[in-house]
Parts: sequence; C-alpha cells; structure tokens
Amino acid sequence: MQNIVITIGREFGSGGKYIGSEVAKRLNIPFYDKEILVKTYERNNINYSKLEEFDETKKNSILNILDILRNDAYNEVALNEVYQDLIRKTIEDLALSSCVILGRNSNNILKNKKNAIHIFLYSKDLEFKIQRKMEVEGLTHKEAHEKLKKIDKQREEYYEFLNPNENWKDKDHYDLCIDTGKIGVEKTIELIVNLYQILSQEEAV
Repeated sequence: MQNIVITIGREFGSGGKYIGSEVAKRLNIPFYDKEILVKTYERNNINYSKLEEFDETKKNSILNILDILRNDAYNEVALNEVYQDLIRKTIEDLALSSCVILGRNSNNILKNKKNAIHIFLYSKDLEFKIQRKMEVEGLTHKEAHEKLKKIDKQREEYYEFLNPNENWKDKDHYDLCIDTGKIGVEKTIELIVNLYQILSQEEAV
C-alpha cells in the first residue's frame, strides 16, 4: 500500500475537523490541524503566539495607509511571509508520509504531489452548519451564524491572498467536493476512507 495524503479544505460548520480526524483515526494515519503550528514552532523555535495570529488569516488585510507609515506594519507583512513559508515547508515534510492535513492552503502547497487527494467540504444548507456549531461549541443561533460568516471570510481572504486570482471554493482546485449537509457527516467519512483505500491499492499495483 502506497502513501496517500488527504488535504481537506472546508467551510466553517461543514464538519471538516471532525471528519478529517475520524478519517485519520479509521485509516490509522496522522491528522494535522493545529499540530502543523506546533511542529513549525518546534522546528524553527519561533514565537508561537505570533504564529497563531497568522494561522489561516490574511494579516495584512487590516493594514491601511496610516499603518503602512509605521515600521511595525512592515514587520507584520514581513512576518506573515516568513511564517507562511515556514508553514509551507512543514506541510511539505508532513506529506512525505500518509496523513490527513486540514486547511492552511495545503491543497495548493501539495498540488503537484501525485499521491495527494484534495477535498473540499461545504454545505448549501446554511442551517446545517449553524446547528453543528451550536451543538459543538454551545453557541446561540445568532452567535453561530455570525461566527460562520466571520471565519469563512477569513479563510477565503487567506486562501486568495496566498493564491492570487484563485477562488477558495473553485472546484478546479480540488479532486472532490462534498456537500456534507446533503451527504451526511458519517457517509462523508466513509466515502473518503473508501477513496483512500481504493487509490492506495491502485498505487501499489
């Protein structure tokens, strides 16, 4: 059985983290989410709290003309570029073995890796995503809705900042797009596990 890497892009509330961790558990391979930051920190001995600030966030989107006149604004932009490069190198190293990687532009970082499967999880059913966040995070309906809009906007800006002229949700950037609100979380897990097993066996032939 050959190494297969699964990258998962996801809308907030689509179940991406849970689905990714369950897929990894059932396949007995590592799952990387915040662990990517930990490993980047350990490898480079950099400021972890600052690294978290840049995690899936387009930091320089908040800069305005007055900010740019300040040296620390330039530092923020420079740090953004440095930290994103370090995260990219961590992801490339993790992808040397079978694993599941959540977000962080991993589909583009590994787009030329032949044994990587790039998946995007979404749902056209807004209420499905809101209800998931209410259940998982104990939020009110209004809080879940507001957080959903905020996080998805951050992820979209982050992705499109790193990949100019590309759309975060464009199906052309993924091998498989799944509406988890329609398919269901459990069936989505089974689908990805089965796909991994099929492709890993084909690679071994």
